[in-house]
Amino acid sequence: MRVFELFSGFLKYFPGGHKQISKNLQEILDYIDHSVKKHRATLDPNNPRDFIDTYLLRMEKEKSNPQTEFHQQNLIISVLSLFFAGTETSSTTLRYGFLLMLKYPHVAETP
Repeated sequence: MRVFELFSGFLKYFPGGHKQISKNLQEILDYIDHSVKKHRATLDPNNPRDFIDTYLLRMEKEKSNPQTEFHQQNLIISVLSLFFAGTETSSTTLRYGFLLMLKYPHVAETP
């Protein structure tokens, strides 16, 4: 994704599917940003609900540290990475399961 960001200014002059990819990626980033804002508005420091809440609490704790890596952009990228990592893992596991059922159909028929 970083390479795409590096050349995104030049790519707008070329035709191709990258425009749709860029549009889709921006929609996902906007959705994550919206989710983060909702989490921030309903955040209970005594009862973090998930990764986003925990990250937001750490951002608050580290806000006076100029060297911190806990900021909004890293939160959005981390959530994006977790989403895609989970998607890839799930699809790989399902594919492997289907391949095993094809290879050993007698096991799939067992009640």
